[in-house]
Amino acid sequence: MPMSNDRLWDDSIFAPSNSPRPEPQFVSSLVTQLGLARASHAEREQGITKWLDRHTPSERLKESLISSGYRHLLHLPA
Repeated sequence: MPMSNDRLWDDSIFAPSNSPRPEPQFVSSLVTQLGLARASHAEREQGITKWLDRHTPSERLKESLISSGYRHLLHLPA
């Protein structure tokens, strides 16, 4: 019996290989998706800022950004 071609993404979601990648739920997944795993902190901030300009983060990603020291990138009230 042939096996399906499902893949496991960083956020532990099974998805068919031809489906779009799910939105990241954690900073580590976002950084990896952006290709910034070995980037400096400043380069990561710049990449995350650009991503946030085009996407609305989930509540889980917001929590991860806050706990990882990127709260200022969310432009949340004090």
